[in-house]
Amino acid sequence: MSRNVKYVQCAMRRRITGGSVQTTSYIPQEFAKVGRVLRLRDDNVGWVDGWVVECVGDLIVDGDQLPDSHKAIKKHRKSTGDSAPRLQA
Repeated sequence: MSRNVKYVQCAMRRRITGGSVQTTSYIPQEFAKVGRVLRLRDDNVGWVDGWVVECVGDLIVDGDQLPDSHKAIKKHRKSTGDSAPRLQA
């Protein structure tokens, strides 16, 4: 039986040369503590160190209830017509 992981939406920031980068993501509740430094996975680069949790949301979500951003984007594009092929001029 697998354990049921709870997730919390958090805002995180990482310093880069000349400034900083911010992201918002659902992370496991055990890591969602303000000031904690995390390592997050980037699809293009791999694991990236130095993400500092700045804000932790109030809503706790089960792993199987996480929103699927890919489905949401696809649904939005379909409903607005952005997914339709572009006409050649």
